[in-house]
Amino acid sequence: MVRRSRRTRSNKTEHVQESIDFLEKIFEKSMIRNSLISDTAARHILAIGKKHGKRSSRNVKKMICRSCKKSLIPGQSSRIRVTSKVIFRTCLRCGRVSREIYV
Repeated sequence: MVRRSRRTRSNKTEHVQESIDFLEKIFEKSMIRNSLISDTAARHILAIGKKHGKRSSRNVKKMICRSCKKSLIPGQSSRIRVTSKVIFRTCLRCGRVSREIYV
């Protein structure tokens, strides 16, 4: 009986990071032109991150609503308010408010 070799985990994580990077490029390019493509890319970025434990970059993470899993386009699908040292991002689709504190 012939034993099959197993794939190494490091090879798998490299592919996962490549996939996330590719989806981030699609997300950023299609954000203004086509919201349907950016919403789909956002959903896939979150799904891959949840399944494999890899996170997306900080800039992309801020632009995705965590509850409805869609892109937050300033002025179209999100409202951004700035107060003293706090940035409020409100999703206009589901109403979720995210806060970011600058110290």
